[in-house]
Amino acid sequence: MREDHAKSLHAAFHSAASDPEEFASLRRRLLDSPLMRLVGLAGQSVGHSFRRVFAEEDGLSPGSAAVLSALAFGTGRGFESGTPGRATHSELAKRCLITPATLTGIVSTLEKAGYVSRERDQADRRVVWLLLTETGQERAKQIGARFAAVNEALTRDLDPELEESLRAFLITVIENNFAIVQEIPPVSDNDVHSTDQPNRGNAQC
Repeated sequence: MREDHAKSLHAAFHSAASDPEEFASLRRRLLDSPLMRLVGLAGQSVGHSFRRVFAEEDGLSPGSAAVLSALAFGTGRGFESGTPGRATHSELAKRCLITPATLTGIVSTLEKAGYVSRERDQADRRVVWLLLTETGQERAKQIGARFAAVNEALTRDLDPELEESLRAFLITVIENNFAIVQEIPPVSDNDVHSTDQPNRGNAQC
């Protein structure tokens, strides 16, 4: 559902970009939007662009490309980091903000493609390492280069001072969200899908 929404959003932006009047109208609507809604829209639109690059140009699903990159560069979608080129299953799942069960299928796909191999730890045979192969390293470099190109295009005309202010703003939002997460208990699936909840207003996503 989220992917469909992102595609629709991207299509709307693409349509506006080719029509000056529509673009001006879109800009006026965006100027009137709540600040946090703009943050969400920016994330969805940019995220779809990156996913399209990963999937179409690299022949991988967005999830597979993200996991491969996280393994190769020791980074991830979250705040965890690790050793480039190797990780345990649970460590990589945590870095990619996905469940170990979801990662299992992705790793199998990457392994069949020759990008990842498994190796049992010599000191502790219970531990299995996921290792990046030479082919996987080359593919990860290609993905990284395309990622950098898209990132450069998105920030091409961004003033350094504005970038610094934007970075400070987003970090503040993340820090404030941490405080909210600590105060509010996790929402269960039953809470999300329940039809018995009272109407809490007309807030838009």
